Amino acid sequence: MTERMTVRQHLSLDNFRPLDIEIAEFTELANSMPRDANVDVAIAEGLAAKFLRAADRCSEILSTLILAESKTKSIMSSVKGRLYLGASEEGHRTVKEREAYSESHEDYTNAVDAYNEMHAARRFFEFKQKWFIETHNLMKLRIRGEYNHKKSSGFSETSGSDNGEKSWGEKPWT
Repeated sequence: MTERMTVRQHLSLDNFRPLDIEIAEFTELANSMPRDANVDVAIAEGLAAKFLRAADRCSEILSTLILAESKTKSIMSSVKGRLYLGASEEGHRTVKEREAYSESHEDYTNAVDAYNEMHAARRFFEFKQKWFIETHNLMKLRIRGEYNHKKSSGFSETSGSDNGEKSWGEKPWT
């Protein structure tokens, strides 16, 4: 029996660093895509399944990244607000001085950097997911085209079986 897991455990952000997400499996799979249009049906079937699984894996990672990005955005906003309010104690009186103080403070720039990391990682996985879905559909199209070609060619194990009997070879030209 599988171990029980909650969404909170699955989306845990403890020690989460977006730039440390392992992407070797995605890179390896992307590199396995044939560079020309000659894709065998058996290979296309295998790749279609792999690309669909990779897109699914990207969506799993994206759910965590979206949560982390939202949290870092709220932290960034909170830090800026706290610094803005504390700017008057530092001697900054005008709105522009307070804004400049809060936006140039090290705490705020660190929060912005954390947010930018989350945002960049999210965009990376969104693009990867889109690419994997498109290549999955390309492989399906290749498979469908090959099967349609095989059916229309008149050369298959069921060609010429008008009355239920199997005959091999071409269909009659009548």
